Amino acid sequence: MKHLPTGRMRRHEDHADIVYTRILPAPPAQAWDQTMSDPPFGDDDATAVASEPPEHATVRIGEGEGAGEGAVMDVYLRGRDDGATDLQLVLHDVDASMLGERGPRGDYLLDRLVARIAGEVEPGWDSYYPAGRAYYETLAASDEE
Repeated sequence: MKHLPTGRMRRHEDHADIVYTRILPAPPAQAWDQTMSDPPFGDDDATAVASEPPEHATVRIGEGEGAGEGAVMDVYLRGRDDGATDLQLVLHDVDASMLGERGPRGDYLLDRLVARIAGEVEPGWDSYYPAGRAYYETLAASDEE
């Protein structure tokens, strides 16, 4: 099953971020525990570098061997009136030339998280890449205009 890309660009004067949102089917404390488990998002390349439970964390996520410091993401959680939790993931300082490669990863991480919390089967990476690549390349191209 293919999944639709959901990230959107937030442009600043000197850089751009990708912002992803999801509704997690759990109250904030449970959503925090699932999101920030060791490792965060269930991704072996992710490391929490700062946190303010259960509302905010900064996570560094590597891009494989030799990736150096990797990408920095901020995670924001907020309780909803219906008992669920809004999650916003902000991938900072995005290099437009790598957006097609990196953009789908945010969707993948968050959809895996939602599935894990809901007790559903987690999606596989091949449902996101290369299928989501064109969407994120289009975002990058619109950033250059």
